Amino acid sequence: MREDKTEDINIVKARFNNISNTFDALETTLEGRLNKELEWEGIIKAILPDKREKVLDAGGGTGRITLLLAKLGYQVTLIDLSPGMLTIAREKLRKEGLEHEVEIKEADISSMPFSDETFGLVICLHGPFCYADSPKVAKEFTRVLKMGGGIVVDTLSRYWAATSVLESDPEFALKLLKSERNHAYDAHGDWQRVFSPNEFQELFRQNGIKNIKIYGSFYQLPQLLSRECIEKQGLNEPFFSQLVKVMSCLNMIPSVIGMARELILTGEKR
Repeated sequence: MREDKTEDINIVKARFNNISNTFDALETTLEGRLNKELEWEGIIKAILPDKREKVLDAGGGTGRITLLLAKLGYQVTLIDLSPGMLTIAREKLRKEGLEHEVEIKEADISSMPFSDETFGLVICLHGPFCYADSPKVAKEFTRVLKMGGGIVVDTLSRYWAATSVLESDPEFALKLLKSERNHAYDAHGDWQRVFSPNEFQELFRQNGIKNIKIYGSFYQLPQLLSRECIEKQGLNEPFFSQLVKVMSCLNMIPSVIGMARELILTGEKR
C-alpha cells in the first residue's frame, strides 16, 4: 500500500525539465482548447485585478498563462522549479516581443523570494500545488498576496484519485475515501497530494482566504466521451460550443464537483 510522502524537489525538477519541450502539445488538442476556455475565459478573467497590481504565476511552467496576462498589459512574475520550462517560456515571450515585460525566476513555490503582500493576484494551475508541501505552499501564497488580493489554485480531487485506482488497488482507493489526511496519490510514479472540495477550501480558509469558490475541472474528455466522438467532433465548432456550455455547468454543480479530476479554488485575502 502506498504511504504518505512529499516528492523530492529535485525529482520534480528533473521530471519537468524532461517534458519541457513537449509540455505545450496539449494546447493543440480538443482538451487543451476546452481547458483554456473554461479556465481562462470562465474563471481567471473574472478575477483579474487592476493592471497596476502585480500578478504571480506560481509554478507557471512554459508561461501559458503568463503570456496571456502579459498580452493584456499585466505586470507578471513567472516562477518555476524547472529551468527547461522557463527556457520555453522566455522563447515564447521573445517571439511576442514581451520578454522584457515579464520577470522570470527559477524558484520553489514553497519558499518564494518575495516580500510579504507583493502581489494583487496569485495563480497556481496545472499541477504544482499537488507536488509540493501543500500546507506550506498555501501559507506562502497567502503571505505574498496583498490584503484584498485574489488567488486561483488547483489540486487533484481525492474522489477522482480513489476511483482512478479502484481497479488496480481497491484497498488504497478505500483508504483515500475514508482518510482525513491528504494522502499522496501515485499517478504512474508521480506522487501528488489529493483533497476533497471541503479539505481544499478549509486549508485556504485557515490561511486567511475568504469568499472561496470551488470549481471542478471536467475537461478530461476521454472520461466522458468516446475517443471516436472526440476525433470526429473535435474540430466541429457548434459541437465545441455546446461542449463548453455543458462543462461550464458541470464545473459549478456542488453535488458533482468532487468527482472532477482537478478542483479549482478562487478566493480573496481578507
